Amino acid sequence: MSKIFTSLEFGELKIAGHVFPSSQVEIAFYILIALIVLLLSFLLVKLLKNFANRSGEKRSKTEPAEPQYEEIFEVENELYESSPYKNDLVSVLDQSVLQTVTLTLIVGLREHLTKLENSAEMAENPSDQHKAMLAVANYLEDKNLEGKQVAPIAFTQWNQSPIQGIAARIILNGKSRTALLGPSLAMVRATAKFPEIISAQVESSHAAGQSVFVLAIDGLAYGVFSVSHRLVLIGSGDRI
Repeated sequence: MSKIFTSLEFGELKIAGHVFPSSQVEIAFYILIALIVLLLSFLLVKLLKNFANRSGEKRSKTEPAEPQYEEIFEVENELYESSPYKNDLVSVLDQSVLQTVTLTLIVGLREHLTKLENSAEMAENPSDQHKAMLAVANYLEDKNLEGKQVAPIAFTQWNQSPIQGIAARIILNGKSRTALLGPSLAMVRATAKFPEIISAQVESSHAAGQSVFVLAIDGLAYGVFSVSHRLVLIGSGDRI
């Protein structure tokens, strides 16, 4: 190729009465060749980029998106024993009162988790136990939509433990009482013997692989909640 250019001979060029010497004609020729090469290079780069983009689009269409899952915690069973100690009429509490006590304890948990999120310290994500308890709160609050009034009441000395669950002091029938909501295995040691109806529900829920929480007031078991946990593929339509 270089031999071709070196063998070229340029003469004078006359345009519109103006004479261009051979040296200027040679320079103009090489500038034109350079412009053509530059243009061809630009077109080639653009063509390669378009080809690469199309190849990437084809790969993105053929490669399946990574599946995303959502955790679902759902109350499967709710059971109460209004009179766990038959010989003491003072211990009798209506189901609506027991629901209110449960929701009150979990409202305290919500406030606790909110403070952790807003604090300057690094807060861990809610544990599965916390998520399951919050599912119980959502379940009880939904009862308001059905015309059943379940609302939290005042409480003091609220505290929580990963093992024992949550506890607080509340006023019921003019008397200060200690209310607890925790995993059934821990509550066995923290309360008197479970009533038969609660014990049976605890066993069946554990057999089904569910999280089981027992509500106790002043050391007596009054209620049990069974919560299931599953993963649902987002967009699958399986969420209820």
